[in-house]
Amino acid sequence: MTALRQESESNFEEELGRAQVPVLGYLVRLTGNLADSRDLLQLTNLTAWEKRSSFEEGTNLVAWMRSIAANHYRNDSRKASKRLTVPLLDTDLEQIVEARHIEREREEVRKRRALQRCMEKLPERQRVVVEGFYLEGDSLETLGERNDRKPNAIAQLLHRARQSLIDCVRRDSHRDLEGEGFHQI
Repeated sequence: MTALRQESESNFEEELGRAQVPVLGYLVRLTGNLADSRDLLQLTNLTAWEKRSSFEEGTNLVAWMRSIAANHYRNDSRKASKRLTVPLLDTDLEQIVEARHIEREREEVRKRRALQRCMEKLPERQRVVVEGFYLEGDSLETLGERNDRKPNAIAQLLHRARQSLIDCVRRDSHRDLEGEGFHQI
């Protein structure tokens, strides 16, 4: 039972680490101040850690943390208003910022889908090396041993695979934009 809880906490901690940049970006957009945003991020992390048992695994941790961050921001703004200061964002502007953030998240989803489609198009040898290096965290040496190749050959294979993926995602994204009614001039 303890091992399961430790694994769960370890997974949560990893997800928490990956959520830092998007949540900090969200807070910077809300506050307009990096120092204040970092302070709010620390409060958000503390609250998220304390309430980790209420987080439903498999749901969007970034969205959950953004709601915690928004609550901290509102509380901080209320306290600041008592000190006769004016918050940077009013409700309308906060909704605009939120809408833009949602659009960026949708764009990230489109890019991830394009990347997945492009990964499927890679030759098997390249796909295995990319997955091993980026998803499993294997070193070039480990991949070389596993694939009976030298680390330098694996590095070259990764370079070609990355370039293929970049080109493919760009083409795929361009097609998506054309499908949405956007055309290059």
